Amino acid sequence: MADDRRKRLVGSILSLPVFTDEDHNLLLDRQRAHLRWAVDQGMKEGKAVLLIAGGVGETYMLEDDEFAALAKLGVEEARGEAPVMVMVAELSAREAARKCQVAADAGVDFVLLSPPHYSTPSEDDVFLHYKYVNDRADIGIVLYNSYWVMPNGYSFSRDLFHRLADLSNVEGVKWSAPTTEDYLGFAQLFSERLNLIQNRFFFSMGTRFGMKGYIDVLGNAAPRFSLHQTALMEARDYERLDALHKQARFDPVYAPGALPAPRKNMVADGPNALVILRSMGLDAGPPFPGQADVTPEFEAHIRRQTEASGIMEWVSWDQSIFDGV
Repeated sequence: MADDRRKRLVGSILSLPVFTDEDHNLLLDRQRAHLRWAVDQGMKEGKAVLLIAGGVGETYMLEDDEFAALAKLGVEEARGEAPVMVMVAELSAREAARKCQVAADAGVDFVLLSPPHYSTPSEDDVFLHYKYVNDRADIGIVLYNSYWVMPNGYSFSRDLFHRLADLSNVEGVKWSAPTTEDYLGFAQLFSERLNLIQNRFFFSMGTRFGMKGYIDVLGNAAPRFSLHQTALMEARDYERLDALHKQARFDPVYAPGALPAPRKNMVADGPNALVILRSMGLDAGPPFPGQADVTPEFEAHIRRQTEASGIMEWVSWDQSIFDGV
């Protein structure tokens, strides 16, 4: 079961936005139309996993009934053609297990499960949180290691990875690390036991060291770009993968003449991701309260980066898809 499930955890982990009106009511018809469009564009098993309620999808801001409705919708519209993942971020292991069971009952394949964080956790705290969920919900678990959201930059150690990899439902990890050595070294150490999902896409380096997928936002509007990137990873065509990354992700930030971004701190990922998608022609609605939206200066900066990246040549999304929905 675990090996079969892990084979599906590859390619673009497409973090889907939540579609809402100006009063933050879910627009489920739009959610269905966009998700189904992405699948029909080729974001299917072996190439993509559809992530509901991820960082782009207002993880921390959703109410329980909204989370349940989105999980159910994701499975219904995927129609077995693409694996579905949800994100759960709870301080309470009991609440995390309950939400994971809601997702499992809906037919969701994976949960991106955040470690508990209030003050800096101990390794036992983190292990016991994951073990509690592992023992109570039959769903594939993807560990979440983003040190920049943890108190004091906490990052999983080698010993903790060994313990977590032995849990029966743990299939992968959304992987980042505070040093390049750990980022690539841990991939080399654990890529046979876990599917490492890049949360720091840096040229072809993650792919060279055995990582199997990547967290994706651009595929919401430009699935052809994501599918092309995945194909280059599968073919181990590192030269073309590096060239694509340099053009689309690196040069818009670091080429001579590129302007530094205005400072923008966020309580969650939503506002930043939403402005990236707006710059590509996909408007999902405002960020949930109480998150400050981006400044006009920051939005203008993102639009300049989008134009410089060449990503618009890959965009297939058209907001008129919602006409009549």
